[in-house]
Amino acid sequence: MQNDKRPTSQQAQRSPAYAPDLLKAADTLDLREFGRTLFRRRRMILLVTSIIILLALLITLFSKPVYRATATLQIERESTKVVNIDFLGAGDIRDTRDFYQTQFELIRSRALASQVITSLKLEEKLASTSLLSQFKAWFSTTDASNKQTAIEDLLLENLTVEPVKNSRLVAVSYTSSDATQAAEIANAVVSTFKNMNTDRRLSATTDAENYLDKTVQETKARLDKSEQRLNQYARDHEIFQLDDEESTTSSKALKELSEELIQVQKQRIEQESKHDILADKNRPLADRVGVLDKDAPYLQALGQKLDKLKAQQEKQPIANIAEQIKKLETDIEIEVAAKGDSLKGELEAAKRKEDLIREGISKAKTEAMQEQDTTIAYSTLKREVTTNQELYQNLQQRLKEVNIAGGVAANNIAVIDPAQTPLKKFKPNLSSNLLFGTLLGLLLGISAAFMREFLDDTVKDINELERTTQLPVLGVMAETAGTTAAQLATSTLSKPRSAIAEAFRSLRTSLRFLQQTDTTPLIVVTSASPNEGKTTTASNLACAYASAGNRVLLVDADLRNPSLHKTLGIHASKGLANYLSGALDSRDLIQMTDIPNLYLLPAGTLPDDPAELLSSPHMQTLLDSVKRDFDQIIIDSPPVLGLADALILAELSSATLLTVRAEYTRMATLQNALTRLRRANAPLTGILLNRVDLDNGYGNDYGGYVYQAEDHQTKPSTGGKWLAALKKL
Repeated sequence: MQNDKRPTSQQAQRSPAYAPDLLKAADTLDLREFGRTLFRRRRMILLVTSIIILLALLITLFSKPVYRATATLQIERESTKVVNIDFLGAGDIRDTRDFYQTQFELIRSRALASQVITSLKLEEKLASTSLLSQFKAWFSTTDASNKQTAIEDLLLENLTVEPVKNSRLVAVSYTSSDATQAAEIANAVVSTFKNMNTDRRLSATTDAENYLDKTVQETKARLDKSEQRLNQYARDHEIFQLDDEESTTSSKALKELSEELIQVQKQRIEQESKHDILADKNRPLADRVGVLDKDAPYLQALGQKLDKLKAQQEKQPIANIAEQIKKLETDIEIEVAAKGDSLKGELEAAKRKEDLIREGISKAKTEAMQEQDTTIAYSTLKREVTTNQELYQNLQQRLKEVNIAGGVAANNIAVIDPAQTPLKKFKPNLSSNLLFGTLLGLLLGISAAFMREFLDDTVKDINELERTTQLPVLGVMAETAGTTAAQLATSTLSKPRSAIAEAFRSLRTSLRFLQQTDTTPLIVVTSASPNEGKTTTASNLACAYASAGNRVLLVDADLRNPSLHKTLGIHASKGLANYLSGALDSRDLIQMTDIPNLYLLPAGTLPDDPAELLSSPHMQTLLDSVKRDFDQIIIDSPPVLGLADALILAELSSATLLTVRAEYTRMATLQNALTRLRRANAPLTGILLNRVDLDNGYGNDYGGYVYQAEDHQTKPSTGGKWLAALKKL
């Protein structure tokens, strides 16, 4: 019969028509699984949210009220310019954001905080506010030299500076448990900031005035020195000024000689012209006399007399008149000749004088060329004097403007609304805190839920279970609360309309389809670890076969921790272990139970080495013998991990059913168990998913109609409910 068993076992191993690739996980995000995770962990989310809301409520109720006083400032980009002085402006105005950020940091500066603390004497006033605990905490960890810094930090921590949107207004707020003190400090901050800004501007004016005054004095000294050097140089080199132009002795002489040469040349040219006319005998006598003009009054008189005689002769020709005219012309000729000789001498004198002047000019030019370097140096000194004079005058003007600006400096900071004593508390706000607590609780709860889901590697999802094990899930047994182990072992018969009965009848049908070729199927029920429901599965599966009219033998092969005889109410001290030891016959050990068609072979006396007994030939002999008397044999096996018993029994079976407890069995444990069974050539048939909570979303893929066949269940105790709820978090 053993030879007949092997093909059957191999066929049973190959029999499941299962295509795990069809259930391959999708690569995209499964929103339904996301929702299922939130639904499964809803208790944890609600618990975390409730705790956070409770904490927020307690903190709100027990926190000391805090008040906020706010003062409003107007900060202009630049103050009004009373005097146009560029270097006293607000600085670089290219980026408005930088300017206002600078103002905000100045309000929060330690220098301002120090002045506020000193002016208000906050070292004494802080002792009566809610800041006392923080104040003491600072002082307990710092020495006396750092007390001021501690108080400044304390003040700045409660100071808030916020810009008013779409405006040049700034809200300066201070929070304190004392409403009056909050308004007092806020007003002191804005007032001190305004004064510091004014002082800073006045300080800039004063610094500029001092700097300009010093610069003016230095420039005046340089101007005096440059003028002294210029004058001394002019005296040393005989340089003088003519018509606002500087000159040396040589240049002056050259200028005078040039002017004199022009006059002499002009005179000579005139004399040469007169001489040429007087020497020209072909010219009329009247023309030659006219050249002399005012230089010869006598000739002019003779000429006029001659003209009268000629006019008289034309009217009355008389011989006596002609003689007078001739004589008069002779006298005039003689006088003109004399004047010509005299003019010739003057012309020669003029030429000699011109030559002398030219010699003087040539000599003066030579001397002027030698004095050119002196003139250039003089011009350089003069330019230096001019530059110093202009600089001195400009600085004098700027100094006057600064003196005026110092008295009329305008502030670009204005206090629009001083802080008023707040009538309502700023913190804690019950509605805001509860809303924040709710949102924070939901966030933390969801995070904890997904973290719990991520860290939880137990078996939960049916599809994931099939993908991982490459085995079909043949049945799903729902979680049953308030039922004892004895009641649960026979629930298939005691509660035929219950969810358990329906689940095991479905399992029985699935196994029949997989074992159609076996004449007497031998099913081993095992699990990866203890407490996964393998004994309950074995007994209920046996009841399901027995209720269908099959003669069923239930073998308790768990020789380390047997329990079937207790659940079925059988009192037997002998059993399988005694038979394998060779002490008794198997027919004397098989006992009839109270359930029709169901027989039990108890475990018997617990042996020292169960694996040795199970692997003995007596075990194979026993199975061959009982196959002739029974239609179905079901073996309750020990767990797979840590023991060899289940591997031995699985090798002898025609089908191995692995029970897995939902949300209890770790996936790694299950994979290790399957690896051991496959190495032992166990005919793995499928998996029974045990104790599934249908309310957590894991069993949705299998529907729920059959599980509602019987609604009545024993209600668990209150303690049991709380314990179950905590386990499901």
